[in-house]
Amino acid sequence: MRTLLLWVILVGLTACTQSPQWTLFYYPDQAQVSEGALAPYIAGYYEKAEQCIAKGAGMVKLSQSGVGAYQCGYQCTDNGAGDVQCERFEQTTVL
Repeated sequence: MRTLLLWVILVGLTACTQSPQWTLFYYPDQAQVSEGALAPYIAGYYEKAEQCIAKGAGMVKLSQSGVGAYQCGYQCTDNGAGDVQCERFEQTTVL
């Protein structure tokens, strides 16, 4: 019984520390995604691409200008020198 309780606690803690898979990069007042450094544009972290895309679209919609661009990067990492690299990007054009 004690072993089972310990296992349940460990599984629960592991689930709570799962790292986000998607990083939102938001470019305010820009019609398209900028080339270059990504780190200054990080606007959040999400478990699913759909969550990331929805948040980016919401940020554009709620912006003062109504203009903005965003992209969601999968499995992004910081190399320690301020450079962010992602395995791939999901990008939606805002109309």
